[in-house]
Amino acid sequence: MLGLLLAGATTGTAHAATTTYYVSPFGNDSNSGLSPDQAWKSIGKVNGFTFPQGSAVSFQGQEWFSGCLLFDADNVPASSASTPFKVTSYGTGQATIQSNCTGNSSAAVTADNVSGFQLNNMKLVNGGTTAAGVLLQNQKSSTATKGLVVADSDISGFATPSGSSSTFGGQIMVLGYAVNGNTGPLDDVQIRNNKLHGSSVTSTAGPGIYGWGSGINITNVRVEGNTVYNLGMAAQSTGAALTANGWNGAVIQRNVVHDIGANVTSCGGASGIMTYTSNDVTIRRNEVYNVQPVPDYTAGCDWDGIDLDGGTTNSVVEYNYTHHNAGSGLLAYTSTVGSRVWGPNTFRYNISENDDWANAQGGLFNVVPNAPKNALSVYGNTFFTNKDQSTNKKTGTSACFLFGYTTGTWASGSQIKDNICHMANKGGFGKTGQLYYNPYTQTGMTLSNNLYYGTSTAGWRWGGTTYGDFAAWKAAGLESAAVWGDPLFTSPGAGGTCSWSPTSGTGPQPCPQAYTLKSGSPALGAGTAVSGNGGVDYYGTSIPSVPNIGADAG
Repeated sequence: MLGLLLAGATTGTAHAATTTYYVSPFGNDSNSGLSPDQAWKSIGKVNGFTFPQGSAVSFQGQEWFSGCLLFDADNVPASSASTPFKVTSYGTGQATIQSNCTGNSSAAVTADNVSGFQLNNMKLVNGGTTAAGVLLQNQKSSTATKGLVVADSDISGFATPSGSSSTFGGQIMVLGYAVNGNTGPLDDVQIRNNKLHGSSVTSTAGPGIYGWGSGINITNVRVEGNTVYNLGMAAQSTGAALTANGWNGAVIQRNVVHDIGANVTSCGGASGIMTYTSNDVTIRRNEVYNVQPVPDYTAGCDWDGIDLDGGTTNSVVEYNYTHHNAGSGLLAYTSTVGSRVWGPNTFRYNISENDDWANAQGGLFNVVPNAPKNALSVYGNTFFTNKDQSTNKKTGTSACFLFGYTTGTWASGSQIKDNICHMANKGGFGKTGQLYYNPYTQTGMTLSNNLYYGTSTAGWRWGGTTYGDFAAWKAAGLESAAVWGDPLFTSPGAGGTCSWSPTSGTGPQPCPQAYTLKSGSPALGAGTAVSGNGGVDYYGTSIPSVPNIGADAG
């Protein structure tokens, strides 16, 4: 046994034992901190202590502590992904940190160039003057800070300080462009099973997660199992409840995002989930709803459910449920940012119910501002709306697909296939929204096997021509194997809000059952095969060689 231990020490496979330091409001800073009955008392003591490798700081559960925690290479000099430094609670329940620090880049908990940093089972609340709940950054190094975890915590009320012109502020800040300007990379960032929120729908609380890289220097990110809500944000806001900016290799999955952007009156925000100048991001099995102004629309745009924004490449949006958002359920914002040309990107097997209720974007699925220069694939999605938009403050009726704002040719390989557009909304003239609104005659995409349905439909607008009925659309020869007819959803318009737990390891599925297809549906077996389709539909059913049209493809 002694030989084995010595061998482990020689090869570096042995791990340092964790030393836990305890903090209690009933403790004393002159104590050792090494047991609950020898607990420290203050956050000041924690900040001023130099922790040995593999340490943990544990705050007494159900108790409150005032201050802001700062961890960096000075007081945590030897942490690593394999020997992490942990901040957590002990006893029963969560310990609460009530922040009292001020400034444009202040944070209740800062981890600066501390590899292996883990925050777990804590509650952070804004004392009123602090910009961020958690700040993860790397101010000094060009080598990646690795192994960062924020999990099972409740973080609330953080926002850009009143009167500040900064965009810094939110519940969790993940910065590859540090506040001192250092482009310090971050790698292996996990944000799991947290509650990120404000106190009410119209609270001024900022984003749940605000990621901002330099280039794409935030790598291997996982955002899952979080509940993100009541983030009213400021009137002039950009970004989203979950913003992936400068991320390379990320999964955003099984999150519930709702009641976002109530105070916003500008364009560029807020959305539910958004990527920007990012690569290889998968957004799957999320529910996003009530991204909207409150109490009503006055000015501005966006409030999208999920947005692949400028400079996003090689990314997929799949198996999500968006509903009752003031803007598009799904947005492809195809702009080039610097040298980053948008695409190729894919949207597949998503369900949208009553999105764009305010006509804030003009379509349930928007492709703006330009024709995509790399391939865009949109297939197997279900879009439904029965909103009465005749008295909206922003006039007009939402289209199913909207393309704008210039002419152009979509990149080779672009396709719109196997989607359902069931339009039962109504505008000022009693007409539903158009199936396509493409007034600039963008071309180049393959249209095939989409199903359309609507009473009193306004038709298909393609360039200067409006095709007023399905026969005229088919005769135009712009789409192959198109289908017209009631898709026979189980309960159209009754998808509602799902009852599920993001921490369960599943998505909202099988909710909403409202958009499964009944026997006799013209969508059954009427689709066309798409290569590399992911293998399963929204409901997790294997996709046959000849699929159904829509999200219930199997």
